[in-house]
Amino acid sequence: MKQAKAKGNAIIVIGGKWGDEGKGKITSRFSKNADIVIRGTGGANAGHTIVYNGKKIALHLIPGGIMYPQTTCLIGQGVVIDPKILIEEIKALEEMGVPEVKKRLKITGRAHIVFPYHKDLDGLYESFKMDPVGTTKRGIGPTYMDQDTRSGIRLYELLQPVEELEQLIKVAITPHNQLFRANNMEGVMADAHKLAKEYHQYGELLRPMLERDPDGLTSRAYKEGKRVVVEGAQAFRLDKFVGDYPDVTSSNCITTGTLLGAHLSHKMVDKVIVVVKAHDSRVGNGPFPTELPAHIANDQVISYDEPYEGDIIRENAHEYGATTNRPRRVGFFDAVILATAKDILGADYLCINHMDTIGEIGKKLGSVKMCTSYTYQGKLIHHYPDDIRLTGEIPTPNYEEFYGGWTIPSTARSYDDIPETAKEYIKRIEEVTGIPVKYIGIGPDNEDIIERDV
Repeated sequence: MKQAKAKGNAIIVIGGKWGDEGKGKITSRFSKNADIVIRGTGGANAGHTIVYNGKKIALHLIPGGIMYPQTTCLIGQGVVIDPKILIEEIKALEEMGVPEVKKRLKITGRAHIVFPYHKDLDGLYESFKMDPVGTTKRGIGPTYMDQDTRSGIRLYELLQPVEELEQLIKVAITPHNQLFRANNMEGVMADAHKLAKEYHQYGELLRPMLERDPDGLTSRAYKEGKRVVVEGAQAFRLDKFVGDYPDVTSSNCITTGTLLGAHLSHKMVDKVIVVVKAHDSRVGNGPFPTELPAHIANDQVISYDEPYEGDIIRENAHEYGATTNRPRRVGFFDAVILATAKDILGADYLCINHMDTIGEIGKKLGSVKMCTSYTYQGKLIHHYPDDIRLTGEIPTPNYEEFYGGWTIPSTARSYDDIPETAKEYIKRIEEVTGIPVKYIGIGPDNEDIIERDV
């Protein structure tokens, strides 16, 4: 039998560098008219802010598309769920007046659960390392570790009788408690009976939102031509396979990993939008070729008389982590990373946020720089090197300079309203990366995006 091929209908939003790029902004734009919005990877280590009826709320697990009353929102199998945080988010959304949250929110039973002992393990593992990654201590990595050792607890397991759940938790915590005891951490050793009673109650609270056929949900959406939006978490250089290992997150957060976590196949994709900022930033440790000097020590801003370039960018761009409030490391725009990411992400379009901010920063600094190639191991290269950890060398950025900066009027609504210098900056990004810039963020609100014909 011949079967008609349905057109891909899913828009995938992916971070292009190290996260915190403003993915929620472009996701919100497409979610307005979406039927289904999906979160596919990560956990409460990611965060984005939504605005509903003038009120702001930071969401860490629930897709931001929940604010639009026509959407069904799915937390997919690639997400690890802290049920306490999830229940708090549901309550906060209901108190804000978001309609039918529990009716429209679906959670796959395959999603693994974050327990308190995972958070304690997170801190312990960091303490063992010579060069700590700088995790959020939300227990994400240890939860994925239990998943990989087949001792993890899923939402399905929380719904079993307490006695059966207790036995599963006993198996999961045995090696962890031995590790806690060996490191004089008896005070955080897990009690399977107490956890089983508590987390079974969480499971019952979440039971009404359990989606028992998540694959069918997305398959039907595909066949019926419904509009699907996938909110990516983290970003390209934080993917545990292709990123700056070991300074990465614990999930596969590039396009293919996000699709798997969201219960989608490649056939269901309409377009992939890669989101970046007009400058760069990074939280935590790891290589950062264009990083600029700033007054930061131990994840804190230290007092200073005269700001460095990094301080000027950080403060003007409000570069503090949404989840941790840690000051971010900042630098000029690295186009080489995006050129490297293009094919593995399957990028169709770029969204560049903070185009207004970098223009004003350029006016203060006198110019804006862009990295368009590297010098690495004595050679000129045009890709992000894969062997940085082996060589111990961070590639040296080669910059092009755009003098004077620019101001983008708050009334700008089309590409024609953008100053010529800003257009030159955008054009150069397209030339180096090979990805067309279709969406341009020019302000803090979700509506402050110019869509360009490309």
